[in-house]
Amino acid sequence: MRLGASPYGSDRASALAFADDLVAAGIDSLWLGDGIFHRPDFAGWRGGLESLTELAWLAGRHPSARVGITAAVLPLRDVEWLAREAATLDNLTEGRFVLGVAAGFWADELRHRGVDPARRGEELRKRLATLRALLADGPLSPAPLTPGGPPIWLAGGAPTMRLALELSLPYQASRALADELAPTAARWFDAGGTPLAHRIYVEAGDDVPGGVQVARHVLSGPAAALADGLARYRELGVGDCSMMLGHDDRSARRTLDVLATEVLPDLGW
Repeated sequence: MRLGASPYGSDRASALAFADDLVAAGIDSLWLGDGIFHRPDFAGWRGGLESLTELAWLAGRHPSARVGITAAVLPLRDVEWLAREAATLDNLTEGRFVLGVAAGFWADELRHRGVDPARRGEELRKRLATLRALLADGPLSPAPLTPGGPPIWLAGGAPTMRLALELSLPYQASRALADELAPTAARWFDAGGTPLAHRIYVEAGDDVPGGVQVARHVLSGPAAALADGLARYRELGVGDCSMMLGHDDRSARRTLDVLATEVLPDLGW
């Protein structure tokens, strides 16, 4: 199972230092999310910047790391421009860019872009077909370095998983602890799906703020609990785990230290 993380920080310096330390610890992928409105939980350098621009910056800083967006909300984006950005990142990273896409989560953003939230699945399907065609053999510049374009993952709930199965694309679930993910993983593999990815909050320690663990489905606790949780994901068949560490700079640092010195060695990474 590959491990990645989001290099979130309170400002430019802390986000950059955190990215440096993630890579030094052996975390091989740097992930960012997507959205257009200000959100208190994803403000500034903790997820509030335009993701593909920031990923290009991170890729220049760490040319050996894989970078990915999880996930670009297709109903919010100009698909032709997204295809150009994805192809550019595919070239800049020499094939180490992953393009996760989703139907969207926040209804206010969808309405702002003139999309009925109830029809976001239809928009995803339509725009995904256009995106794949443009990356495969479209007229846009640049052409991707990777034949057919960078890998496209689908991220979301059960309807998105069904679409991923239909199109034989990788699927990324999110915010489920291992026991919660198990039925989804079983359905995915029973239907012939592969590979399976997951995105989860991870925090070392027992002082996760009240309500956050339930609301965000945080994998939290001492090193042994984190190691057990990550091992369970691997046993379920998760091939790629993307982590959001902590809830602020201090807790993110503490979590990375525990992962690097105790959890990853225990798991054989």
